[in-house]
Amino acid sequence: MTHRYLLATALIVATATITAAAPPPRWLQLPTDNHAIYHDSPENFYMYVDRTFDGKAYKAYSGGAFGMVRTPIRHKDEVIHIHFHEGIDIAPLHRNRRGEPLDMVKAAAHGRVVHTSKIAGNSNYGLYVVLEHIHHGSPYYTLYAHLAEITVNNGDTISQGDTIGRIGYTGAGINRTRAHLHYEFCLLFNRSFKGWYQKHYPGQPYNHGSYNGLNLYGLDPLGLTRAVLALPDITVPEYIRGQTPLFRLTLATRPDIAERYPWLTDYLSPSPIANAWIVTFSNQFIPQSVEPTISTNQLPAVQWLGRPDIPLKWQSRGLILGDPATPRLSDAGKRLADLLTFTP
Repeated sequence: MTHRYLLATALIVATATITAAAPPPRWLQLPTDNHAIYHDSPENFYMYVDRTFDGKAYKAYSGGAFGMVRTPIRHKDEVIHIHFHEGIDIAPLHRNRRGEPLDMVKAAAHGRVVHTSKIAGNSNYGLYVVLEHIHHGSPYYTLYAHLAEITVNNGDTISQGDTIGRIGYTGAGINRTRAHLHYEFCLLFNRSFKGWYQKHYPGQPYNHGSYNGLNLYGLDPLGLTRAVLALPDITVPEYIRGQTPLFRLTLATRPDIAERYPWLTDYLSPSPIANAWIVTFSNQFIPQSVEPTISTNQLPAVQWLGRPDIPLKWQSRGLILGDPATPRLSDAGKRLADLLTFTP
């Protein structure tokens, strides 16, 4: 469905200079009143990160966007970014005399509250809320972090646009000057996350259940929202399939994620001859497909599909090492493979 996503992107670009009213209602919308990004004003939409590069200190608004937007380095004849930002940082529009942000945070879509983290020190996210949204039969999750206050409770049914909290600066690496909403749109990777977490992080507090950031993988929430604005009936699978494949994991067990997102595969029942499963990941680190296969390799195994001229660890969030011809999973990559297939 790549053509639908490209059309959506083209339509948004064509309308980006319209500075009239807010966008019309859609099933997914931005979670604050800051819509400056629709008016070709990213510097008024994203919260900047303080950056020093080539001896120059400056405010990098692009660091608040989604993707490989942080830690620039020079590699050969180009500047690349090697740290991934799994969400967007939306700046407040309003502050009081003390500089405290006043903007309220609103539900991006209809859903229900599945997690509220009301103790700031329990997470790098600070105070945060997770909502579950059922769209075309599959559950998706929006996450709202660094809140100053939370105004909802677990189990609440939420309508799109309902207030769920206020922009703040709780959590790690943030202060009042840089107060913002960190916003994600996610897939949940494993229902048995508790066992996986206790296996890999023994003795660590288990404060967030399955709604830990390690179990929620986010796609570009602004990209999806723009696609929905242009093509109201576009689905999440269509948006994901329009992304560029980055790597494939071959696993010995069918991943748990295929249970919640059956659109990933045409093979819900095990193949009688297959002994492994291939999961294709996009350049947003989101699964695009799950297919049975026959493998004689030691599993898990990885195949690289991205650029061959930049070190793999810089392109893969440190998940993949080696070279394109002989890639291998790092310890972090092995944990990801285990997360996909873990059962108690």
